Amino acid sequence: MRYLLHARSISLVAILFVLIQIYQTAASQKPPQRIRFERGKSSAMIHGHIAGFDAQDYVVAAKTGQQMDIRLKASNPETYFVLYSINGRATDMNETDHYSLETTESGDYVIRVFMMRAAARRKGAASDFTLTISIH
Repeated sequence: MRYLLHARSISLVAILFVLIQIYQTAASQKPPQRIRFERGKSSAMIHGHIAGFDAQDYVVAAKTGQQMDIRLKASNPETYFVLYSINGRATDMNETDHYSLETTESGDYVIRVFMMRAAARRKGAASDFTLTISIH
């Protein structure tokens, strides 16, 4: 009986921990921002800020066969981005600060800017960044 109560307590603590992690992740997500190029331009420069476990998503439309170039300059060297295809799958890239590809599908791509976990958990961790997106 005592063992059963102890196991149940551990299970409740584990569930509580998972729920807190989910809440922190959801709370730190900012709404995605749609990137629109000015008339006659094929690139855009976005300035942003993230802190701690924040992430910022940017949505950009592209057509099949276009060349997409993404560059990130950030005040915190542990700031990176990842690119997701129109189906929500991560592309064949690792977290980086520069990436180029020829698009294979037409539709919306998502660029997520974030800090690596080890850096994000440091007290006062923040990053000001400039994201440059070009599509030709």
